[in-house]
Amino acid sequence: MKLERSINKILLDIFKYLKSIHLLQAFSNLNSRFNNLLIIHFRTHGLDLRSISKHEFDTLCQQNLPSIAKHITGLRLSDDDDTPNQINLFLSESSTLRQFVQLKKLSLYHISSYATIQKVVVQLRYLPLLTHFDLINCHLKFHQKTLHEILNRIWLLLELKHVHLDLNFVNANEFTTPTIRSKCIEYLIIENSSLNSIQLIRLFRCTPQLRHLTIIIDQLSNDTEFPSKIESISSLKLVVDHLTNGTITLLKNVPNLTSLTLQIENNHMNGHQWKQLIIDYLPKLKIFQFVMLCNVNNEDEMNEMFDSYRTSFWVTERQWYIRCHWKSENNEIAILLYTLPYALQIYNCLFENANGHTKSTCPKEDNYCSYKRVTKLLQHCPISNDWFLSHIRFYNIRHLELTLPVADQNLSTLPRLDRLISLDISSDADADGTIVLSQLQSIINQASRLQYLIIGHWESSSVQQLLLHITSDSIRRLDLQSYHYAKRDRCFNIEQCKTFLSTPLAKQCQVLQIVVNDKLSTNELINGMPNLQALKVVFQPSDRNNHYPGRRVMIRWLASGFSRTVTENLIGTETSRFWIR
Repeated sequence: MKLERSINKILLDIFKYLKSIHLLQAFSNLNSRFNNLLIIHFRTHGLDLRSISKHEFDTLCQQNLPSIAKHITGLRLSDDDDTPNQINLFLSESSTLRQFVQLKKLSLYHISSYATIQKVVVQLRYLPLLTHFDLINCHLKFHQKTLHEILNRIWLLLELKHVHLDLNFVNANEFTTPTIRSKCIEYLIIENSSLNSIQLIRLFRCTPQLRHLTIIIDQLSNDTEFPSKIESISSLKLVVDHLTNGTITLLKNVPNLTSLTLQIENNHMNGHQWKQLIIDYLPKLKIFQFVMLCNVNNEDEMNEMFDSYRTSFWVTERQWYIRCHWKSENNEIAILLYTLPYALQIYNCLFENANGHTKSTCPKEDNYCSYKRVTKLLQHCPISNDWFLSHIRFYNIRHLELTLPVADQNLSTLPRLDRLISLDISSDADADGTIVLSQLQSIINQASRLQYLIIGHWESSSVQQLLLHITSDSIRRLDLQSYHYAKRDRCFNIEQCKTFLSTPLAKQCQVLQIVVNDKLSTNELINGMPNLQALKVVFQPSDRNNHYPGRRVMIRWLASGFSRTVTENLIGTETSRFWIR
């Protein structure tokens, strides 16, 4: 019995590293023991249906879901371009959320349809145990009144404790707040939507048990007043455009704060002022992390700013060290200040250039040079700060945005790329194409787990040729339309599509995003790419005076040739998306 338990534990540990769909394909209905192990796994880790094929999705819904739905405690669904319209299909009459009686965590990604999100919210009442609800990277367009009704339904859930709202609106300032009071929500993250002082006050009123809050706030007016102290909050993460007296007033009203993380684009406070605020109003603060930008008139003011963080309060008592980058810019000195170790998951190389300088308050200058928390690196400017680059290292980069060519010294900041899964690559207009291609292939060769390649800002006339020279055994997703797809020379004509189909990348590609100028190219791509699972195509006729088929004609034409096809016109584009096989 002990041996069997030990083996079961080992199997469950292995299950954690496998995709949900692969577990079901390999072990479902193999025998009662493995069925029980699958149930134990899904009770702990949930069911993740992101980035699966249409065939796998259909098989799961028809064969596996009826027997495991009642055991699942977590569920992830996505309408991203690799699984278009998945959520709507999943929430059809045969697969409602009602059957997930044990569901505690529900995460939905890339919703762009009001009808879909409305269908989800209506069914939330069938999930009495739900404690976590996430809407991630959703692009929406509807009236504030509609959003208000949706949020009220969410705030009504009796057991809900964690809410993550990552909502992108077509029009700015579309976010609104609920009016229903939730007595259970304790963790709230609101991304990509900015709150003003009125909305912030309403939010605190509607979530009186809030303990952990992450938000973006507008430039709060200097006369902002909060009706009472917000004593429930212990952890606060703020993204602030301008640090105003209103923002300071907010910080003065969270007396039980133990952890504070700030991203401030325009900071006017120095280390002495932050020290006084903490001593007077934040007596329980243990963790203080920030990334701040500010401008000063001359080097004396810059040194004064830096020295304000070298006092005993910062260096000895709290041991909160900072690193400072600065450069001369338009008769001013631009300063980037951040605490160490670097706290954010994204690092944008803005200040490390020929005119830049770096120093820190660490006992040793080269302390904290391993930026292990950073998983996304953006490097779109030339960098030549010798000291900084000779010391800094990013070991855990999963997403890289890079403009080529770059100096070898710059690439030394990336000692390993075996964790890289997405690469967004651009090229300077005047760059030597041979050097750029050589560097790109070198990066790809080091990235054994690279799955997703995005061709960003590039000399448009060479995009079609570029794919003929790239080799990779791991890339499964290509995005050739993220930038400048309105440019006519970014389009692939039917002959260029046929040439692309002869490449190894086309043979192994599972998800393709492309701009074409002929509807017949879609047929060529789907039939010529044996592993293609999803296709997003922007139609852009080479002659805009030619007849362009309407949406009904396109759907009829596509449906006649391909089974299980989903098409969708995305806002502002002539776009179709297909979940093929």
